[in-house]
Amino acid sequence: MFDDLSREKLAFLPTPLHRLKNLGNSIGLDELWIKRDDQTGLSFGGNKVRKLEYVLGDARKNKADTLVTVGGVQSNHCRQTAAACAVAGLRCILLLGGEEPAHYTGNLLLDRMLGAEIKFYPNDGLMTLNTRLNEVIETLKDFGLNPYAVPAGAEMPVGTIPYAIAMEELLTQTKKEQFMPGKIIVPTGTGGTLAGIIIGAHMLDLDIDIIGVSVLSDAETTKSRVQNLISRIIDEYPEVGAFKPKIHVDDSFIGDGYGILSDGVKTTLDMFAKMDGIILDPVYTGKAGLALIRMALNGDIPSDTPTVFWHTGGQPALYAYPELGDV
Repeated sequence: MFDDLSREKLAFLPTPLHRLKNLGNSIGLDELWIKRDDQTGLSFGGNKVRKLEYVLGDARKNKADTLVTVGGVQSNHCRQTAAACAVAGLRCILLLGGEEPAHYTGNLLLDRMLGAEIKFYPNDGLMTLNTRLNEVIETLKDFGLNPYAVPAGAEMPVGTIPYAIAMEELLTQTKKEQFMPGKIIVPTGTGGTLAGIIIGAHMLDLDIDIIGVSVLSDAETTKSRVQNLISRIIDEYPEVGAFKPKIHVDDSFIGDGYGILSDGVKTTLDMFAKMDGIILDPVYTGKAGLALIRMALNGDIPSDTPTVFWHTGGQPALYAYPELGDV
């Protein structure tokens, strides 16, 4: 699948797939599995490492010497981009939405350690920063560089295809374990991971209820973003084939907003850790984990439905939330 795409191998693949027996028993699910994309390697891993393999491949093909990307102050995507650039020997420039803190912690500390050049934009959010990419790219060109723009979360066709490929990896693993997922639960922000999983399921002819738990935008905004990205990919990669995607987004767990910790998420982090030794992050997987638990307890996931929770990483952000230490 997509074997002709340029790629720079970074990730430790395949990532593990294993049962969450204790948590599954606690919330009434007979078969609860976890796909460990927190273990892709490269500076604490995460789902963006898969994407950056192909983003870097495309950047190399375009003879880029600099990657420019955007994100929040504690962006997992930016940390993984900085790590990928360190490995590839490319310059990395991060445009971060928010005030520069007095002390660097979590992902931001890692960004600096990895050698990224960081610029803060106090009045910008995660998505509005994308509009700044073009002006920064043009300025860098004026200085004689050959920069390559990566939107927030690598929300671009070449950054989405890797999760279609990841579905092939998952299918190989589930066949070995002798089960077929009925549901996949995955956090979604900019929508690229969700779009890729949907495309992969289509190309493999899999009938799975794929639920994106939004941590950023309302359901309709997220669905529109995912639909637009899938349409772009169908146009760019004819092998995908035209289809009408089923886009299932749950925005019930955004809470007070992106990156804002709730009591429910704190409880979820504790449950995953104490029951199965799984460390989630407070921004993405914590909210998706809360959604999984509520869906199971409410009966929205039947007890006999094999369910895969897709762990997208992000644990370094934990260290930027001192309130998690409150007891």
